[in-house]
This record gives sequence, C-alpha cells and structure tokens, in this order.
Amino acid sequence: MLEEATLSQSLTWCYCTAGYSKKLFELVFETPVDVEILQSIQQGFDYCLMRVTFSKD
Repeated sequence: MLEEATLSQSLTWCYCTAGYSKKLFELVFETPVDVEILQSIQQGFDYCLMRVTFSKD
C-alpha cells in the first residue's frame, strides 16, 4: 500500500508501526521502551528504520 502512496515527509503513516513495535518489545523485554522513527518507506527510503531504547522512566 505504501509503495503506491505519494511520498511525504510526514511520519503519520508510521506511527501505527511504531506503536506495534513498542508493544512487541515491551512484551518481550517486560519493561517499557521508547520507539523513534528514523526513516520510512513513506519518506522515500528503501526500508523503515526505528530506534528502540529502554525507557528511563
């Protein structure tokens, strides 16, 4: 679906994926994590890249 969409600098399309990844990593590591979107297919990159770090809270 994203391959056919118009390219955009907006990361709105990616927030669902980031939320899914956040939940997945929190379940696996049993601790809160933060997910930051670094690049996405929607922005014209070949793949999505996210940084997942343990929350400091």
